[in-house]
Amino acid sequence: MSQEDKMTSGESHDKQTNRGSWTTKIKSVFQTKQRDKSSNIKKDKMLRQTPEILPFMQMHDDYILLKSGVMDILQIQTKNIHALNDTDLNVLLMNRTRFLRSYFRSYKEIILNFPANTEAQRTYWLKKREQTASPIRLEYIDQKLREFDFLEGERSNREFFIFVYGDDKQELTDRKNDAKQGMQQAFPLTELTRTKKEQILFLLNNQNTKL
Repeated sequence: MSQEDKMTSGESHDKQTNRGSWTTKIKSVFQTKQRDKSSNIKKDKMLRQTPEILPFMQMHDDYILLKSGVMDILQIQTKNIHALNDTDLNVLLMNRTRFLRSYFRSYKEIILNFPANTEAQRTYWLKKREQTASPIRLEYIDQKLREFDFLEGERSNREFFIFVYGDDKQELTDRKNDAKQGMQQAFPLTELTRTKKEQILFLLNNQNTKL
């Protein structure tokens, strides 16, 4: 093979190598763009799915509108069962069992931790503070107020709630009345403010967040 043929062969090989290198680069760029597009599509889908997962549509004072039907939230008034004697405890359990057997409609009971609420105690001591001029008494009251600040910031109360469901407002009202009547002798149910209901739904959907 002549020197000229060798050079021609070498140039041809270099061109093929360069062509292969460019082809690889183009494929790599194309695949990267495709991955970026797929990633963006997945993110968009996740964002669109978030409101689709939540069943709540609109909040009203006496009910919550769902995508299918309505619901309301009532608070369960708990009792210290450790302070009851055996007779009272058995009566409490029988009343609770009677409700579970008779109320066959859909409901859900949940437990949430809420910050300790010392508003009533704080109001009492603030009123006492306005009525005294004694330095010793004022120092004692200020200490109590600081304790309330600590309790509200560091302590929480475990509260119990029941979700009652219905197809419409009238059916929801009837079922709420049935639930209240059935639980009256065991753990009475009380109505909640709209703000409290909003806090409950917020905690349910943001369980790693504090109020």
